[in-house]
Amino acid sequence: MTSILHSVSSILPSRVNSAERLGVLSLRNPVEFTRRRHGRRLVVRAAETDTDKVKSQVPEKAPGGGGGSSINQLLGIKGAAQETNKWKIRLQLTKPVTWPPLVWGVVCGAAASGNFHWTPEDVAKSILCMLMSGPCLTGYTQTINDWYDRDIDAINEPYRPIPSGAISEQEVITQVWVLLLGGLGIAGTLDVWAGHTTPTLFYLALGGSLLSYIYSAPPLKLKQNGWVGNFALGASYISLPWWAGQALFGTLTPDVVVLTLLYSIAGLGIAIVNDFKSVEGDRAMGLQSLPVAFGTEAAKWICVGAIDVTQLSVAGYLLASGKPYYALALLALIIPQIVFQFKYFLKDPVKYDVKYQRTAVLGAWYIRDGISIKSLVEFWPQKPLKMSSDDERDEKELDLTSPEVVTKYKSAAEIVNKALQVVLAECKPKAKIVDICEKGDAFINEQAGSMYKNVKKKIDRGVAFPTCVSVNNTVGHFSPLASDETVLEEGDMVKIDMGCHIDGFIALVAHTHVIQEGPVTGRKADVIAAANTAAEVALRLVRPGKKNHAVTEAIQKVAEAYDCKIVEGVISHQMKQNVIDASKSFLSVSTPETRVDDAEFEENEVYAIDIVASTGDGKPKLLDEKQTTVYKKDAAVNYQLKMKASRFIISEIKEKFPHMPFTARSLEEKRARLGLVECVNHGHLQPYPVLYEKPGDFVAQIKFTVLLMPNGSDRITSHTLQEIQPTKTIDDPEIKGWLALGIKKKKGGGKKKKAAKKAGEASTEAEPVEASSTAQE
Repeated sequence: MTSILHSVSSILPSRVNSAERLGVLSLRNPVEFTRRRHGRRLVVRAAETDTDKVKSQVPEKAPGGGGGSSINQLLGIKGAAQETNKWKIRLQLTKPVTWPPLVWGVVCGAAASGNFHWTPEDVAKSILCMLMSGPCLTGYTQTINDWYDRDIDAINEPYRPIPSGAISEQEVITQVWVLLLGGLGIAGTLDVWAGHTTPTLFYLALGGSLLSYIYSAPPLKLKQNGWVGNFALGASYISLPWWAGQALFGTLTPDVVVLTLLYSIAGLGIAIVNDFKSVEGDRAMGLQSLPVAFGTEAAKWICVGAIDVTQLSVAGYLLASGKPYYALALLALIIPQIVFQFKYFLKDPVKYDVKYQRTAVLGAWYIRDGISIKSLVEFWPQKPLKMSSDDERDEKELDLTSPEVVTKYKSAAEIVNKALQVVLAECKPKAKIVDICEKGDAFINEQAGSMYKNVKKKIDRGVAFPTCVSVNNTVGHFSPLASDETVLEEGDMVKIDMGCHIDGFIALVAHTHVIQEGPVTGRKADVIAAANTAAEVALRLVRPGKKNHAVTEAIQKVAEAYDCKIVEGVISHQMKQNVIDASKSFLSVSTPETRVDDAEFEENEVYAIDIVASTGDGKPKLLDEKQTTVYKKDAAVNYQLKMKASRFIISEIKEKFPHMPFTARSLEEKRARLGLVECVNHGHLQPYPVLYEKPGDFVAQIKFTVLLMPNGSDRITSHTLQEIQPTKTIDDPEIKGWLALGIKKKKGGGKKKKAAKKAGEASTEAEPVEASSTAQE
């Protein structure tokens, strides 16, 4: 993962021969560099260097006393021991102490992608990305920064390798190129390994390296401006490594880019810490670091403010997002940092800069932990957590015992009923089916989007099932792509299927309509009557205490009365919040190939009763897999997809459609064509295939949502049938008995109440659809 600032830069001048041309010291020969500033003469002398034999002319002891530390030397921080070993000196130039934040950024980005798995391949990819981000590109950045800061370091830190003469100019330039090209090479390799069609990682590495160069090198030299330079440096520790980790395993989305850049403000504060030890040299060389521009006292408060305010804002964001425990955990990690601020840094920012910076960097890491923790939980085996009393209360309120839940179901139903009317009005000869589908989805999203706008917690709402318009012998799920030219014709039997949800509470509806003037007759009328009457019977049998298999038997009997078949494979499901196909269900027709578990209906449950009848044999076939455009994400599948297009698509689906079915039309079409096949083949997506009866057959569908309330069944979605004149009639007394059942519970009371109830019950009793009849809403 490319480190931000620590991602490689453009091209360093091949050799630096002229101090005059670059305005910096050349280390090839002893050079005296003189500047006059504010009437004061400043002389900086560089030591002579021999590439074969190092003659270090540094102070005998680096600041820090005790002769210096070998560990500090290797890490590249203060108190370093003096070294003559060239490889240790090269390591010191890369400042290994600065690698961990970028390496950890890669880890967080990989976790946040949602596609990292603990497989040898993914682990190897992540390690290679860490090598690119840390040792290569961070090392490149630190080396080039030391090169262009050698005149300042001669004042602030004369014991460092370059101003001390411990390493030659040519050796520095060679190291810069090796690290730069190594990092770019690894980035390109990772792009190939990940199957990227666009070399995202290479571009990130190249852009980061350019930022590194202009941060340190004239003429731009961003570090001359305390605000711009420190934000660039802070973002390099936060954003770029995250972007690289996420791009390697998933898709880098705009919201991730914006979020990481925003909390890079904390990185700005961390970067300011570095400036306090360099005040003398920065002032002498005209660099406007914040301690120089504002003074040490003001700058130290700017520093801690940038860090603390950003981190506390993230904690507030987590709290507002309904994650109070994550917010409290983050606060618990910030508090020790603030203690260190007052104990050390604010007392003496120069003396305690390194000690405090360690705590501040850790705080930045923990921010990323908090934001990416949801993704980490998805991939790490977790023991179930015991729910708090508040969580238990919320769980109990997710059914119809909560008035708020009932309201959300009915609000979704009101929207989808209106949407059905809009779509029916568009079903005219020569109307393009795709245009009708798009209009239905747009209406639902617009109407749902206008609800619950002013609530504290964001409520998801919109399409629960994409609008499908299936004609004649097409069984269902026909929701074509934008390029499809299929149109409706006069006399077509049209099945409209759609759904809406508010906060995950779903209302579904399906309706059959024939595009013609006057009553529908013949076999078209028979199959519509069969589906509608079977649905009415199911409505009266899906009630608390009844068994699901009894409903299946009744539905088949009704279809036979109209000399029609119930289409195989159609299942009516219980629905819960964010679950369109819960565990309880019943078949419309039982076959050896299709079975469901025996179940008993209970009070406060919600069902989508879905009846599909046919004049054919009821055994539809899949004719063309390419017509399948409706899918649903299977949350239980975490297979690592191989193709870049597949990973892009699955990331988009997780973000936009984590629970509800969707149409491929709502995805980027080119990537969808490439990626959906792999997603389906490996179980990430469940397809809703477009099936067909034989040509000349007619298929009708009736679907509605019913709430099993304490006072009876409440059908909340439906639409009145057009006038139909079936050729068959219902004479079976058992079917008539089912249709005579009320859907509301009877209550005792006085004569007036009984009379009123009796009148009310009349409206809930259904009659079989006879000739010249119109079904009740």
